[in-house]
Amino acid sequence: MSSGGWLFTNNTQNGYWGGFTASNRTDLSQTGLNAQYTAAAGCGYDGSTQYAVAFTMGVQTDVYAADGQLHTVTGCYVTNNLWTYQDILQGGYGEPPYGGSTGNDPDWFKVTATGKNASGQTVGTLDFYLADYRFANNEEDYVLNTWEWFDLSPLGNVATISFSLSSSRGSGYNMITPAYFCMDNFNGGGAAPDLPPYIANPVSDVVFNEYPQTQQVNLNGVATDPDDPDENIVYSIVSNSNPSALTATMSGKILVMTRQNANQATADLTMRATSDGQSVSFNVHVILNAVVDEPPYIANPVPDVVMDEFPKIVYIDLNGVATDPDDPDELIEYSMLSNSNEEDLSATMSGRTLMLERMTEGQAEADIAMRATSDGQYVDFNIHVIMNQVEGVEESSMSLMVFPNPTNGMITIHLDERQIFDYEVYNLIGQCLLNGQAQNGSAQIDLSFCHQGVYFVALSSGGFRVIQKVVVQ
Repeated sequence: MSSGGWLFTNNTQNGYWGGFTASNRTDLSQTGLNAQYTAAAGCGYDGSTQYAVAFTMGVQTDVYAADGQLHTVTGCYVTNNLWTYQDILQGGYGEPPYGGSTGNDPDWFKVTATGKNASGQTVGTLDFYLADYRFANNEEDYVLNTWEWFDLSPLGNVATISFSLSSSRGSGYNMITPAYFCMDNFNGGGAAPDLPPYIANPVSDVVFNEYPQTQQVNLNGVATDPDDPDENIVYSIVSNSNPSALTATMSGKILVMTRQNANQATADLTMRATSDGQSVSFNVHVILNAVVDEPPYIANPVPDVVMDEFPKIVYIDLNGVATDPDDPDELIEYSMLSNSNEEDLSATMSGRTLMLERMTEGQAEADIAMRATSDGQYVDFNIHVIMNQVEGVEESSMSLMVFPNPTNGMITIHLDERQIFDYEVYNLIGQCLLNGQAQNGSAQIDLSFCHQGVYFVALSSGGFRVIQKVVVQ
């Protein structure tokens, strides 16, 4: 049998045949021995009406050049014979289907092409698996019933190519699987090889100079595929050499890297770009420079606070007093460390507001030691308070009673010897929340609308003024 300048061995003896024979069978309903001349694809390659069937058991199954010269064969299309295909899927001769009863048996069936020179010496061999059940994931197991290109060009210059079959269930005369396969388009223009992707635009070193810090790198365009759409390329992280210094994740084609500490370090991310089952690896080098966390400092010192009146309450907004060079200022926390003169001055903090309340009318001074803390580091500063003598302040005979204190909402205020007085309720930042006038020396005030915390009730009458702290629970 010959085709295109190539001779195909065919042996017929005593009613038996071997080697190659031509076929035009398309009936896929045949079974067993009746299916030996039919391709599992039901036709030749690309719908052609004729193809070759090979039976290799115990006979020479060769293709050789009619001119006796050496040639480089491009390849051929191969698929399973219908009888073989049925045997692999259904089992035969008392054997279970490929994969066994559980589907986990590592069965395989392959055709081997052996290239030979003019002297008959072997110059190379190539394998092509017509069925393969060795995958860890059974869903990847396969048995061919389509025409696939068998690239024979790696054999180089040959005079003859011998074909043989083997399987996980024996080889030669001992192989249980029917020893058939089908061939078409020998040394024709096979499918162009699927070229792998390659790196077109390597990723430059990624440098971290801050902590905390997250950076993103768009990998789109890093790899390209010569014969498949680049938008189908999938990027993945293979390994990270320093996960304690850097975490890395993928979001689509975006590489997201987050620094884990402020120490000097480097990391190498081994990446993979996969396209149409083929891949190329590349590296992303990351440099993490040491970050010195600078402490906060005082940007706007608080001027001396001067009190010329008594009684007197002053509210100081500390926002902006301190700043942090490398952390958000809104995270700075202010606290009071000490008050050098608690007898003459009361000092309390509410958030970032410092409330100073004068307690006496005499000349006095006080120093409030303060601290601004940011990211575990702090700076201390001082607020100096000058309380000038207030002349002409008479000793108040007013006796203020506020009860219950603490309260859950309602309080009663009572001022001895005063029938009419004005009252106001303030929060810690000096906002007047409520005011009114009492006509009969006492009044009830509903503070249930107030959040839990400290408030001040101020009463005024006849030029006198007294202030009482109230706690709302």
